[in-house]
Amino acid sequence: MFVIKTNLLHYSMHSASLFLYVVIILTRQIKCNVRPKFGCSYEGIAEVTTFAVELRKMETHGCMLYTPTLADFEQNCSKSTLTCFKLEVEVLMVEIQSETRFSQLRRILNKLTTKLKDKRKSCPVCEVYREESPETFLETLQSVFQRMNAENCPHDKTITTSTSLNL
Repeated sequence: MFVIKTNLLHYSMHSASLFLYVVIILTRQIKCNVRPKFGCSYEGIAEVTTFAVELRKMETHGCMLYTPTLADFEQNCSKSTLTCFKLEVEVLMVEIQSETRFSQLRRILNKLTTKLKDKRKSCPVCEVYREESPETFLETLQSVFQRMNAENCPHDKTITTSTSLNL
């Protein structure tokens, strides 16, 4: 009788250990599979790169765009900075007469701006920023996406943050 109780106790201890092991493994997998934060946008970098390549083949008619800097984005005005980029992308699309071709970039910017919040009460309006060429505008937008990805994306996929437009 004593042997049976010992075996049952031994079995229940192994079962408990196995159960805890399974719980820990599942918890780690769930933690590792968490979706990236809302400020992560691999697609944004890809779309800006595609836009820049296509823009080289098009006539921009001397177009100049209000261009926030990376510093503007970093100074707690992320929503207003991305809103400016979104509005100016729309201007650029009208200027190059291609309002539907790069609509994915506009959708990405729209999605991000609805989720971000400015931390400062008074952020500059778009018209305050310097006017730059479309190439400089896209390089700056790419830098903003790279910064967002560096801060918000899983680090194993941020290889794209080293991408340069080389305009």
